[in-house]
Amino acid sequence: MGKKATFLYLDFLSVLFTAALAVLTIVVGIGSHNNPHQGILLPIMGLGMIPLMVANLLMMLYWTIRWKMWIWIPVIAIAANYEYISAKYQFSFKQLPPIAKNRLIRVGSLNVESFHGDPSVYSVGEVTELMRDYQVDVVCLQEFSENSFFSIDSINAVFKEYPYVAIYKNKHEGFDLAIYSKFPIENKAGILFNSSNNDAMWVDIKVGHTPVRVFNCHLQTTNFNQTKDLLRKVTVAGFYESKKEAIREIMLRMGANAQKRADQADKLYQIVDTTKSATIVCGDFNDTPTSYSYYRMKEKLQDGFQSAGSGFESTFRYLHRLLRIDYIFHSKELAGRSYYSPSFDFSDHNPVIMELGLKKE
Repeated sequence: MGKKATFLYLDFLSVLFTAALAVLTIVVGIGSHNNPHQGILLPIMGLGMIPLMVANLLMMLYWTIRWKMWIWIPVIAIAANYEYISAKYQFSFKQLPPIAKNRLIRVGSLNVESFHGDPSVYSVGEVTELMRDYQVDVVCLQEFSENSFFSIDSINAVFKEYPYVAIYKNKHEGFDLAIYSKFPIENKAGILFNSSNNDAMWVDIKVGHTPVRVFNCHLQTTNFNQTKDLLRKVTVAGFYESKKEAIREIMLRMGANAQKRADQADKLYQIVDTTKSATIVCGDFNDTPTSYSYYRMKEKLQDGFQSAGSGFESTFRYLHRLLRIDYIFHSKELAGRSYYSPSFDFSDHNPVIMELGLKKE
C-alpha cells in the first residue's frame, strides 16, 4: 500500500471514528434521561457525558487544524447536547430581572454527612458559620443527625439565628432532614419513599405576604463508597472472572438505584405539580443533569444554576469534582438573582446557595 493509499485509509478511519463518536454522544445525551425502568444502560452511560464531550471537542480541534468539512460532525454532537452543557456551564453576564420590594429569599442546601458522624458545637458551628457568611434565610440539610451527647435541642441552639425549625425523622439513623428558617413555618410534611433510606419534606413559609413552599430532598444514594470497595477487592484479587462479575454487580446496583431515584422523582413531581404557591425544590438528588430525575423536575421547574449561575458547576467533591448532583429548582413565579456552590471541605458535597426574588406582577 502506497503512502497516498495509507493516508486515505487513515483519513477514512478518522472520519468513521468522528461519526461514531458523534452518534454515541447524541444517543447517550438523548437516551440517558429516559426512565431507567425502560433500560439501565443509557442512564449509566450518561455519567460519562463529560469525557464524551471532551472527545468531541478534540475531534473538532483536529478537523479545524486540518481545515476539513468533517468539523461539522462533532459540532452537531455538541450542539445536540446544549441542554446538558448549559446545566454544567453558564456565562457570567446575566441581566437581573425586576423584583418586588422586600421579596427576596436566600436558600442554602447541604448534605452534612451526619456532621462527620459526631454532631457537636464545633461541627454544627462550621455549617452555621457558612450559612451566616452567605446570609442564608432558609437552610435545608440532608443526612442530618443527632446523638446522645448532642441532641436536636443542642443543634437548634447553635442555629439560634433561625428561630423556626422543621425536622423530618427517618427510620434509619443519620438520614434525617432539617429545615431552618428565618421566616415563620406555617405548614410542614414529610414525603416517605418506599424501600429506601431516603426521603423528602416540605415547609410553607411567607416571603412578604406571598406563600412559598420549600422542598428539601434526599434521593436514593449511589452507593459510591460501596462500589469503590468492590472494585478495590477485585483489583487485588486479579481474576478476570471476578472482574467480570464485579462489573455486572456494579451495573445492577447502579441500575437499581437509578430506578429508585426515578420513582422518587415521580412521587416528588406529583406533589410539586399540585402545589399552588411559588415553589423551591432543593437537595441532594444523587443524579447528574443527564438523568431522568433532573429532567423530571425540569418539566415543572427551572434549574437555578441555568437561571442565575455562572462558570462550571459541580457539587460532588470526589471523582475530580466533575459531578453535579445537588440542585436548587424554582417555579416561574420566582426569579434567580445569584447561585453559588462554594468549596466547603466539610462533607463529600459542596453546598448550593441561591438568592431568589418574587417577580413583579
